[in-house]
Amino acid sequence: MKYSFVLFLSYIITVTSFAQEKVELFNGLEQIAPLNRIDKTFDLKKGENLIVSVIPMKGVLGQLKIDVPNSQFQLVNKKIKKLDRAFIKVDNSGTYAFHFINNNVFKIELDIKIYKQRSTIDRDTVLLEDVIFSSFIDTVKVYKDDTIPVPDLAEYSFILNPARNYGTVSDSVVFEELLKDENTEFQYAAYWVGIGAEALKAYETLKNNPPPSWLIAGMNEPLMAYGLGVTEVLPTSSSSVSRDVMFKFMDPTIYNNTDNKPKVTRRDKRADFYGRIPISSASKFKELLLSFRNFNTTTAAPIYVKFVKFKLDRVYYNQYIIRERVQEIFKEKQIEVLAPLDD
Repeated sequence: MKYSFVLFLSYIITVTSFAQEKVELFNGLEQIAPLNRIDKTFDLKKGENLIVSVIPMKGVLGQLKIDVPNSQFQLVNKKIKKLDRAFIKVDNSGTYAFHFINNNVFKIELDIKIYKQRSTIDRDTVLLEDVIFSSFIDTVKVYKDDTIPVPDLAEYSFILNPARNYGTVSDSVVFEELLKDENTEFQYAAYWVGIGAEALKAYETLKNNPPPSWLIAGMNEPLMAYGLGVTEVLPTSSSSVSRDVMFKFMDPTIYNNTDNKPKVTRRDKRADFYGRIPISSASKFKELLLSFRNFNTTTAAPIYVKFVKFKLDRVYYNQYIIRERVQEIFKEKQIEVLAPLDD
């Protein structure tokens, strides 16, 4: 017994690229007598896609039903005025039967075009070539023998007063050195920003009650755990005043040894409450500039900032930077490959 799905278009998928050649299965005009139907069948393989256009020359087609082989389901679309290049994924190999049904007392003429083409899979090139190690994607997230955590955290806490005159008041800024010179042992870092006393309380609660996975790794510092990939989540603020606090990372080279003062505006995109500073950024800027401004006109906001830095043996330093930058390129560039067909 077959079950009808009225929402035929829900089965239509978007294909990311159509560079491969189409194969024509049918292209022509068909007349259907009153209260009658025509049937067409096509043998297809999994790994192909159908491209279907059905355009009544006048009036409306009552129904289009498609039998899916090796399945109890039937794809159904009713009252078709125009079906233009709809994509249908072939999930099951076998014979697909198309039933064009005229429910009208008048004959109807249809312009029918049915094609097939190989579906494609967009793959990261890193899946095709052994270019980097998976544990070094984006930043060094997994503890390795050659990755030594620096036990001391850099911590800042201050009260961010309301900014009543946005045009003249500069931002509160935090400078954090990552690289002093070529011999500096700090290569990458993680940061956490807490706004309001409840954010710090949540952080300290997590620190005093670390999950078992942290204890196995021998740590209880949440930011350290985040920087080494032991956790993916840190506490964030739920305070209403946090909505008015803007902060973002600025280019420190613009403000060093100049009279320029960084200014965050309402139009800026706020940085994440926590994240990793990749090796490539550390090697480029050598220091971080995190700029804060409180846009609340009446209420001050307590701010807490923590940084944890990690060092690598110098012999591995350049390799890690290359791996990071290669991975960033490969994330943006994808190679299209043809999906496999069933035998």
